[in-house]
Amino acid sequence: MVEFTVLTYNAGNGRAKPDRLVAALESMNADLIGLQELSHAQAEAIAGGLAAAYPHQAMFPGGFAGKAVLSRFPILRSEQLYLGPERPDLLCEIDLGIEPLTLIAAHPPPPIVRLKGFGFHPATWAQIQALVALAVEKSPSILLGDFNLIDQQQEYRYLQSAGLGDAFLEAGSGPGKTLPRRLGPWKRFTTFHRLISWLPLLPMLRVDYIWHTASLRALQAWVGADAGSDHLPVLAKFAM
Repeated sequence: MVEFTVLTYNAGNGRAKPDRLVAALESMNADLIGLQELSHAQAEAIAGGLAAAYPHQAMFPGGFAGKAVLSRFPILRSEQLYLGPERPDLLCEIDLGIEPLTLIAAHPPPPIVRLKGFGFHPATWAQIQALVALAVEKSPSILLGDFNLIDQQQEYRYLQSAGLGDAFLEAGSGPGKTLPRRLGPWKRFTTFHRLISWLPLLPMLRVDYIWHTASLRALQAWVGADAGSDHLPVLAKFAM
């Protein structure tokens, strides 16, 4: 049996300052890290500051589309997944010693307002379905990231019905809310936003998830330390 800890974090496209991000990730002491909204400056800081703690890195920075996987275990391969109209997801195959683990870092675009109500664009929904199918097919696997959905939505129930477990639901305590820790960027009133964007808020939504296939058992899950983004990280300890 192998036990390992996984972390997912939306780094906020530079909102988590590079030095603070590096220090926070190191202090949370996960074995595998999946990042979303990774900026080039954040990636450079990670490459330099976390090379010893995480010698195996697959990084594709690019603002809102940026992704990375950091690992203490060898990464056998990495691949960007172009399953949606934007924000390519990231698949890595990790050598845990017993058998390879598939880890997918994902970030589907948020829901939109349509005539029929509030929901995902059809292309985004197709992206989510493709991610789920890939995770189930590649078992043992972990599908993590900012999914821009809450556990009352039908899309959440779809992930469960497809055979994926929500690590925080199974092994976490408390509400697990991760968003918003701070105000996100505003297209208007930018000067006013700069003055108040540093203020910490009490998160109201749980939108960041660590999903897993049935061959993995969630032992513990928790919300991690604030590193400066508008999200909080989520961690889970697994047994395989």
